[in-house]
Amino acid sequence: MYHQGVRKLVARNKLSRVLVLSSATIFLSLSLTACTTLGKKAGSMQAELAAGHVGNALAIVEARDLQQKDVLVSLNKGMLRRIKGDYQGSNRVFEVAKQQIEELYGVSVSEQAGALIINDTMRSYSGDRYEQVLLHAYMAMNYIQQDDLDAARVEMLQANVKMQEWGEQPEEDPFVRYLSGIIFETLGEKDQALVAYRQAKDAYKSTMDKQKLNVPAVLKKDLLRSLANEGFNDELRRLKKEFKIKRFKPRALARGYGELVVVLNSGIAPIRKENSIVVNTSGEVVDTVKIAVPSYPQSKQRFHARLVTDHKVSANLEVIEDIDALARAALDAEMPLIITRAIARAVIKHEGQEKVEEKRGALAGFLATVVNIATERADVRSWTTLPQTIQLARVRLPKGKHKVNIEIYNAAGTLVDTIKKEVNIKSRQSSFITEHWLAPNMSLHVVSNK
Repeated sequence: MYHQGVRKLVARNKLSRVLVLSSATIFLSLSLTACTTLGKKAGSMQAELAAGHVGNALAIVEARDLQQKDVLVSLNKGMLRRIKGDYQGSNRVFEVAKQQIEELYGVSVSEQAGALIINDTMRSYSGDRYEQVLLHAYMAMNYIQQDDLDAARVEMLQANVKMQEWGEQPEEDPFVRYLSGIIFETLGEKDQALVAYRQAKDAYKSTMDKQKLNVPAVLKKDLLRSLANEGFNDELRRLKKEFKIKRFKPRALARGYGELVVVLNSGIAPIRKENSIVVNTSGEVVDTVKIAVPSYPQSKQRFHARLVTDHKVSANLEVIEDIDALARAALDAEMPLIITRAIARAVIKHEGQEKVEEKRGALAGFLATVVNIATERADVRSWTTLPQTIQLARVRLPKGKHKVNIEIYNAAGTLVDTIKKEVNIKSRQSSFITEHWLAPNMSLHVVSNK
């Protein structure tokens, strides 16, 4: 239909062949670009990941040159390498992502202008706040898997700086606070662990509107135990009443026993889609404008997990981070500004279309309209290799090698998958399993504890 309109206008206005060919080339280039949006690329990568084809998903992002300084390429590549068990390679790429984010800390005037005239994808993507903070958490978990808790501690300290650098509205992430406490406690820094557990408890309360998560039971016990060990009896009594825990006796790790900490990254984060409308105010081609904004589809099915060991010790894993909810909350918070920019662009483009038609004729006005419609794209970028939720459990086991199962259940309570692991427990020390699970019967048994 567009090409027929172009031929008619060319015949009517008898414009030069050079103008027609140049305009057609622009239109074709923009049309092809629109067909290969970042959203579709992310979708294909996520589809491969959901099917258990991690290597194929990694190949999609590995094909992109890291020198392009694309934060999302680095984030996705780092996460996929982590899922495959390449912790060193994952952190090398995550380190690049950190540097890229720092370089993009200040947004240039030219990028803001491009976003207002063309579309929001003209702005460099440095990650939502929750993504920037979680980057440090995953680097820390990579270091944990390499038995380098000191390096993991450094990442937690950097995450703390990141969470505070937004001034009067710090971005508190309760999971990151909780993970910090676990790492500090494992390193024997009991006072620092207590501070982190307190911060985690407060963060769960302050982010209730985003994640709808209460303070996890496992964190409550960790906080009460730390308070008892440090002798903060007044605060201990107050929190026992607040948590409605009447009987609580802190237990130190007995000789010959150690602790197993299981962190399960479950499912895949939601992927943004584009919602757009095309409006024609008068029936004239040049009065046609398009407005496009991002959105998330309905949340996918949730799964919960249970840890079962060969020592007749079991525990339910608790959801300690709902990334699906965080992503939606971040977009909701940004949406008023997104809509404002989209409307402003529509006005600017419409005025431009009318001026082009007035000065250069109907064909030029038509082509300007086509170009403006083709270039109006929603910004659907996000860290799509993140999990849907993060779940955690802590249990005590006798020292030695153990076989453990992470059982995955659907919302109906049906067992849909089992992840079989082996772990070596050391006396009065913590051992970790940080596993990724994608979908029923597609779990990846790649993360092991040495």
